[in-house]
Amino acid sequence: MLRKADIALVGILSIVIMLGACGQSKKTTKTESVVKVPIEVMDIITGSIESKIGFLGNISALQEVKVYSTVPTRIVSMKVEIGDVVKKGQVLAVVDSEIIRQAVIQAEAGLESAKAQYKNVDTEWKRIKRLYEGKAISKSQYDGVKAQYGAARSAVKQLEAALANAKTQLRDCSITAPISGTVSSRLLEQGDLAAPSIPLFTIVKMDQVKIQIEVVENQIDLVKIGQSTHIRVEAFPDEIFEGVISKLNPTLNPLTRTIGAEVLIDNPELKLRPGMFARVEVVVERRENALLVPKYAILENTRLEYLGGELTNSQVIVDRYVYVVRDTIALRRDITTGIIDGNFVEVLDGLSENELLVTTGQHNLLDSSIVDIVAKRGSL
Repeated sequence: MLRKADIALVGILSIVIMLGACGQSKKTTKTESVVKVPIEVMDIITGSIESKIGFLGNISALQEVKVYSTVPTRIVSMKVEIGDVVKKGQVLAVVDSEIIRQAVIQAEAGLESAKAQYKNVDTEWKRIKRLYEGKAISKSQYDGVKAQYGAARSAVKQLEAALANAKTQLRDCSITAPISGTVSSRLLEQGDLAAPSIPLFTIVKMDQVKIQIEVVENQIDLVKIGQSTHIRVEAFPDEIFEGVISKLNPTLNPLTRTIGAEVLIDNPELKLRPGMFARVEVVVERRENALLVPKYAILENTRLEYLGGELTNSQVIVDRYVYVVRDTIALRRDITTGIIDGNFVEVLDGLSENELLVTTGQHNLLDSSIVDIVAKRGSL
């Protein structure tokens, strides 16, 4: 049986053990509460950002001309193939010119004879005119020679016109390019009969191309002549071509409720070809020195705001925020955003340049969380 002194000693030891255990528990809890959240960060900087509207369209040549033969005769030679680049005035084809060549020779001979006859009549007319003015001949004699003079002069003019027409037809036997460009089609071949109603070639001007887009009614005020555009095509997926709004239809199509706009693109390397499908982005606004953050760094809270009156009188509010790091503490920042362009967002309020923005791990943070920066990305 334990004595009272032994019982008291056992009680004291129990209390000491319990206090030690409590102290150890508090120490362990304090150690476990200091948990650093691993994050990645980047510097916030300024840059340019654009607000754009997207459209779809097909590329077409700036100018497309069909080439005809004005002389209905047989084609004796074809000088160009599809895809050839030609200059204005270059010979594309030659048609049979023998009949027209003979017509030129006949017209030249006829004109030479008419000029000789006119020369004789002109001499006689001058003599008769002097005699008539001296009242040496009658008016009937004067009128007769005058009529011969007029007929001879008219004959010369008619034959001059006929010769000029024949020479023009002879020149037209060599069919030339009316513009510089690329041969996109050839519809007839050597030996075929050319006719004014059948085009021999189609020539397209491709150093500049155009795209027709349709602007919907609620975007009309955003699209203006002179605005820059970015064009992408599947043939060159990693390349952006620059264009400009060159024309804007003043009236709406009553069926589609759209207006047509033309985008003009310089194409010096002829990469863009008529018929290509294109995606067009019209730059409606551009900001310089804007504060930019990646879209994936932004967090959102959605809430319903009651506006008063009926229960249904409310609106959805989206609060956007990010985390920045000061020393080892993550601080929540509510932000106001502006233009969104691809993966980047303009921040109008809530951030300052050169702060450290949390880009990875922000979903695990609360305001004033202790963090461990495991990586720092380069700036935008």
